[in-house]
Amino acid sequence: MTSKVDAPLKSSPSDQRGWRRFALRGDVILGLVLVLPGVVLAILFKLVPLLRAAWLSLFETRGFEEPAFAWFANYESMLRDPTFIAAFRNALLIFATLPIWIFVPLILALLIFQRSPGWKVFRAVYFLPYMIAPIVVGIMFRQILAPDGPLNAFLRMAGMAPLAIEWLNGADSALLSLVAVAFWSFFGLGVLTYLSGLATLPEEVVEAARLDGAGFWRLMIDIAIPLIRPVLGYWTVLCTSGMLIWMFPLIYALTRGGPGSSTMLPEYLVFTTTFEFLNRGKGAAIGMALFVFVAIVSAFVVRRMYMEGKGAAQ
Repeated sequence: MTSKVDAPLKSSPSDQRGWRRFALRGDVILGLVLVLPGVVLAILFKLVPLLRAAWLSLFETRGFEEPAFAWFANYESMLRDPTFIAAFRNALLIFATLPIWIFVPLILALLIFQRSPGWKVFRAVYFLPYMIAPIVVGIMFRQILAPDGPLNAFLRMAGMAPLAIEWLNGADSALLSLVAVAFWSFFGLGVLTYLSGLATLPEEVVEAARLDGAGFWRLMIDIAIPLIRPVLGYWTVLCTSGMLIWMFPLIYALTRGGPGSSTMLPEYLVFTTTFEFLNRGKGAAIGMALFVFVAIVSAFVVRRMYMEGKGAAQ
């Protein structure tokens, strides 16, 4: 007795389309499940506080009195406040130092990437300042930059006594000192960020450039920058927003916004207005102004980087 072997079943086109829809639906569900926690956290800790601050900025809240709806009175008071004007002027001055924040870490990262003498030691040394808490950095440099501190003692010993100034008490030197300390504290993160981008460079491209006689600067301008442009853009945007919201612990430990308002920045002004003068409504209004300022500057930088990248690609 012979057995008849069944022929393999062939799925119809409608069944294949059904399986594709099912697989696509599964991918969408999986993507939503993975994205949902991040979206929920962003809503709870970003969007909700932002909306609450925008609503609070419309109320007059002095001390422990009952809040009273005041429309845009806080914004009018904010714009008439000379300290507010000085804080945003200082923010623009700090923003003018952005090229230093961008290119100095890139130069150091490229030196390490080329394995210059001592590169293993410097790789750890450059990142070490970022591992120190900013408030600790501020306390440390408050001692270093004191009128009788180690820096001025070294300058006097080296015969440069005219340079031994009151770094944190001078109207012109205080903001420069603050920016220098902030840069020392955070540039290690930039070096590490650039090293991660340089690690993706094709070795054959780098070797070919070296065989063609490319020096350090040509390698950086013609090879490194075009190939790690997304990393460069990421660090630029991070610095653009970060240099205006990283400063609080350093200001608190170094200058408290002084002398006068020479080192006052919007984020520290929000703190003093809200918690020292107990004017939560005006503090929220200043915070909203800072949010708009950072958003505009960041959008400008992102657009600029995108247009330059598009032009280079064409």
